[in-house]
Amino acid sequence: MLNPGSKPEGVWRAPQTYPFQLPLMTLYSHLDTERHVNNVAVHSFHLEARTRFLMERLERPVWYSDDLLLRPRRTLTQFLGETHYPHPVTAGVVALHADQQGAHLRTALFQHDQCVGVQDCLLGAWGGDGWVSLPEPVRAALAGDQPAAEWPPELPLDAWAFAGYPQRVPLVSRYADLDPDRVLSELAVARYAEQGRAGSLSELRKPGLGLLVARIDLRIDRWDRGMGEVALATGLSRIGNTSFVLRGGITVDGAATATAESVLVLIDRDSHRPTPVTPYVEAMQAISID
Repeated sequence: MLNPGSKPEGVWRAPQTYPFQLPLMTLYSHLDTERHVNNVAVHSFHLEARTRFLMERLERPVWYSDDLLLRPRRTLTQFLGETHYPHPVTAGVVALHADQQGAHLRTALFQHDQCVGVQDCLLGAWGGDGWVSLPEPVRAALAGDQPAAEWPPELPLDAWAFAGYPQRVPLVSRYADLDPDRVLSELAVARYAEQGRAGSLSELRKPGLGLLVARIDLRIDRWDRGMGEVALATGLSRIGNTSFVLRGGITVDGAATATAESVLVLIDRDSHRPTPVTPYVEAMQAISID
């Protein structure tokens, strides 16, 4: 059984596994302070490939809709290597499974013939003010040959649960955060999650140290939010040898909208290799989730 969250190996790193493929270009504007393509820009490649795949498979409008929105209930993105500018990327897409709850799509990114990232997306149908059954024509078009996957447990999506996260950051959403359907875009939510992470890591902003994102598990539970007051809540969940896990919650106008769980790796900038988190554990306790 294919389980999102397990490290993709074998056929899942091979381009021929993905019947739909799309060439994409990296842009200078995609670069971050580590001088590689930013994690949200990488997410945008997965989103673009998924959208083009849906446009090919489905008769209904996909990149816009006046009734039923096809949107991720959850995305789990694994960064298997750095994506670099200005080299092109090839994105591949395969449909794995579909039922009433949603369709499981997997996208992969390839650069220099190497798989640099994989994203699992549980695509659902949002109707007005809640999730509805995935329409039968959509289920039929996205049916794959894999059984239903066992996704990792979800984080609590509740404003009261977020209150236990020690790091708090207020934001105001922007017009640019809206998508063609006038709701917060998928990338805006991903960017909010990134801001929550970045605002929590001042103790690790030191000369000679860098951070790489290894995995982001993003659950979006509302697609009826537009511009409003955004609140980000973040806390340190676990610490390993060279990596640690941050949990985050996003509310819009007080409504719990999304959760994010991110695995980050501390690196030595000179060797560009993982380095122990141990010397910084005490300082990081200030954002630890009790």
